[in-house]
Amino acid sequence: AILAAARSGGSQFLYEATVGAGLPIIAPLQTLLRAGDKVEAVEGIFSGTLSYIFNTWKPGMKFSDVVADAKAKGFTEPDPRDDLSGTDVARKVTILARELGLQLELDDVPVKSLVPASLQDWQPS
Repeated sequence: AILAAARSGGSQFLYEATVGAGLPIIAPLQTLLRAGDKVEAVEGIFSGTLSYIFNTWKPGMKFSDVVADAKAKGFTEPDPRDDLSGTDVARKVTILARELGLQLELDDVPVKSLVPASLQDWQPS
């Protein structure tokens, strides 16, 4: 709605997002599209948190310890379940897909959660 209002009013609505390792991607994508390029695929690491966790975890380590370490270092979302559930990646994929002109909702992105079922609805006391 905001973008449509900007277009109909002859103005610009400028925005940027970081999607994957904190790198700006919206403006470069828009530049490619304006130049007439066709984006056939977008590949990359969409979660610095998951990258850190999977590159740090080794057999014999407690997964929860690695997640706690990532949180202590500030790599995770405020609630690490957003990372581990795939929600953060799904949000980023949705943003990129919409920028590329796809009609996509968050629920359209398939994800597989790493959060055990017993912790998915857990709330701190």
